[in-house]
Amino acid sequence: MEEKEAKISVVNAGKKLVESGLIARTWGNVSCRISDTQFVITPSGRDYLSLTPEEIVTVAIEDLSYKGTMKPSSEKGVHAEVYKFNSAINFVIHTHQENASVISTLGLESVKPGVKYPLLGKEIICAAYGLPGTGKLAKGIAQALRKSSGNTVIMKHHGALCFGKNEEEAFMAATQLEEACEAVITARYLQMKPDIVFDPSKIKELDANLAIRPPYCNSERTKDGFILLLPEGKSVSIKNGDLLDSLPEDAAIHQEIYESNQKINYILHTDTAYTHSISCAERILYPLVDDFAQLVGTSVRNVTKASPLKTTALKKSSAVFIKNSGALCCGNTKGDALAVSMILEKNSKAYTAGVLFGGTKPISLLDRNLMRFVYLKKYSRQMNSAL
Repeated sequence: MEEKEAKISVVNAGKKLVESGLIARTWGNVSCRISDTQFVITPSGRDYLSLTPEEIVTVAIEDLSYKGTMKPSSEKGVHAEVYKFNSAINFVIHTHQENASVISTLGLESVKPGVKYPLLGKEIICAAYGLPGTGKLAKGIAQALRKSSGNTVIMKHHGALCFGKNEEEAFMAATQLEEACEAVITARYLQMKPDIVFDPSKIKELDANLAIRPPYCNSERTKDGFILLLPEGKSVSIKNGDLLDSLPEDAAIHQEIYESNQKINYILHTDTAYTHSISCAERILYPLVDDFAQLVGTSVRNVTKASPLKTTALKKSSAVFIKNSGALCCGNTKGDALAVSMILEKNSKAYTAGVLFGGTKPISLLDRNLMRFVYLKKYSRQMNSAL
């Protein structure tokens, strides 16, 4: 494919990744081969919805060198390994899709998808864990590719790598992978609980408390206070120092958080199925996938609404579980808070699946602290450069 055409294709695929829900924010990346020696790939840390072909970076397959000031994705080495391994592969996408990410945390060496998914081969290999963007991660992918007979590789505690002869085949592989991983989780559930009819679309109905749970408020900081976004679509403008006696209980909690942390500008109260389950279990949740360590934090505490710990819990994390009420997900923007909620739900699902598969170990304390530190430093620089 010509370089210009390939860059346009990568831009369109990046938008498709976001719209499909296979990634959150800028997590994940896309590349396209343009010759035997080069490929083009999405840049590091850019919003895919506003990406232009001029920002797509051309990279050498052999030594990962590139020209220009725009930095390519830190996972360029992973993509290069796929192109080195199979000359028939022309398109690669790296996703953080939910079910594949859940499987990535379970300590499995491979997964058998069955004959229903022809692009996945006889088994899906789970590549050895390595920190994002490192040679260790790329080496693990190279080893997994030699064992694989399909168009996907699961990256332990990370996500998935899906590839094909063109964009359509790569996305089809990602779709088949997500369905196959969900089937593996469902089969395990049925094995553990054979007397229950399992329907993933009705999982919330398994929680008897759902029917009596109240709707919750979100909020957004303003110059002199915050706007409380009520469940029925209305909003209330609250100024610093206002008395909150006549407002919902959430108002006082949001006010306390804004007053104690100036970096938080948006609060989203999420109560999705797996997040709710962890809040009821009163667990501290540790990173099982590395985007959790980066964006959410090294752990997420579980407190009551009345507990003073909810504000201190947000000093080192972007979320806090509220007992029996889901979680408060916070960010500098609404998009940040939404991404936190997506990743929190995925990590909560991974914890639940770990129970079915005999437990799962979180990412090491050293690795999770390192990833969180690097992310905050990098994100801080990006925010300052945007000002």
